[in-house]
Amino acid sequence: MTLLLEVLRILPFMENKELCLVCQDFSSGYHYGIPSCNGCKTFFRRTVMKKQKFVCQFDQNCPVDKSIRCACRFCRFEKCLKVGMDKAALQASRDPIGYTKRTKKPEFQPANSINSDESNYGSPERQISPVRTFENTLSLLAVKEKSANELRLSAYLPKRSLKQALCSKSLLNDPIFMNQHATLSSRHSYQELRFITQDDYHYWHERDWFVLTEYAKTFKIFQNMSYHDKAELVRHAAIVIPVLNQVYNSPDHGLDTVVFPDGTYYDRTHEPTRPAGLNRKKYQVLDLVLKPFREMEINFNEFAAFKAITFLNPDADVSLEAKHEINLERVRITKQLFGYMLQKDGLEKAIYRFGRLILMGTTMSKMACESKEAVWIADFFENIGFTSFAKELFFGDN
Repeated sequence: MTLLLEVLRILPFMENKELCLVCQDFSSGYHYGIPSCNGCKTFFRRTVMKKQKFVCQFDQNCPVDKSIRCACRFCRFEKCLKVGMDKAALQASRDPIGYTKRTKKPEFQPANSINSDESNYGSPERQISPVRTFENTLSLLAVKEKSANELRLSAYLPKRSLKQALCSKSLLNDPIFMNQHATLSSRHSYQELRFITQDDYHYWHERDWFVLTEYAKTFKIFQNMSYHDKAELVRHAAIVIPVLNQVYNSPDHGLDTVVFPDGTYYDRTHEPTRPAGLNRKKYQVLDLVLKPFREMEINFNEFAAFKAITFLNPDADVSLEAKHEINLERVRITKQLFGYMLQKDGLEKAIYRFGRLILMGTTMSKMACESKEAVWIADFFENIGFTSFAKELFFGDN
C-alpha cells in the first residue's frame, strides 16, 4: 500500500514533458523565471534565502543532472544562475525557510484524499515530498561511486594488511587525500586494445580489492561492525563487486567484450593457461552481467544503488546483529531504487527493469560461490603470485 501511494504521488510529475533547465528532470512549472523541477526550485530558494556559500571540491565543473544533482552544491547553484534563475523573483513573505505545517501531517494520506484534496499539491514543500528521500539517498551513493572510480583510476595502491585496510578511515571520505592522489594514472589510458594477460588480471584484481575496502568503509553500519564482521562482509563481496566495476565501466566494444581502463580486454576466447573455473566465470560475467546491463541501459544512479545492494549482503558469515543491520540498510536502499525507477520509467517499465536487476543478485551470488572453490583459487594464487593481502582476503588471517 505504501508503494502504491508513492506511485500515485509521483505520477502527476511524470505527465509534464517539459524538462528542468538545471538537471533535466521533469519540470513542475516555471519557478523564478525558468522551467524547473521542485528539487532545484527548493534548492535555489533555500540557498538564496539562507545566503549559503558552497565550495566545490573539484574544478568547479561538476556534472549536474537528475542522477547526481546533489553531488556538488556549488556547481548546482552556479548552474541555476547560468540557466536564468532570478534571485530577485524570491519574496521573503512567499518563500519562508524553516518547518512548515506539512511536518504535522501523517507521512502518507489515504489514497482517496490524493485526488480529492488539491492542497496536497498546492504547497511547494508538499510537491517535493514524494521524491526527496530517494533523491538524497541515491545522490549520496552516486557521490561514493564517483569517488571510488576516481581512486580506481589513480596510481595509488598501498601495501598493507587486511586489518590495516579495514580499521583505518576511508580514503574516499578524505577530500585532501582525494584531491592529491585520486588523479588519473598515465597507465590507465590506451591507444589500442590488447588481449589481457595473467599479470593484467592480477593488477586489476588488486586495484579493485583495494578500492572495495575503501568503498566499504563509507557505510556507517560498516564502521560500527566488529573487525570479524567487516572482514567477512568484504570477503563475501570480493568476487562480485570487482565484476560490477569491470563490467559497468567497460567501454562498449560489443556484448562479448570487457575492456579495462588500460586497454586490456577479455572476450569469449578460451585461455588454456587459466584454471577451468576461471574460464567458466568469464563466460558467466559476459552472459549474466554484461549482457543484461547493456540491454537494460543501466544508468549511473541505478548502478550505484545496485552495487550498494550487492555489497550489503546479509548472507555473509557475520554475526546475527550485523546481519540485521545489513538487511535493514539493504532494504532501505532497495526501496529508494524502486522509487527512483518508478519516477524515471513509469510503473510497468520500472517493475520489469527493477525485477530483472534485483534477480541478477541471486545469479551473481551463485557465480561468486563457484568462483571461490578452494582448489582452483589456490592454484590461481600459485600461478600468479597474489600478495599476502589477497590471500588474507580469501582465506582469513591464518
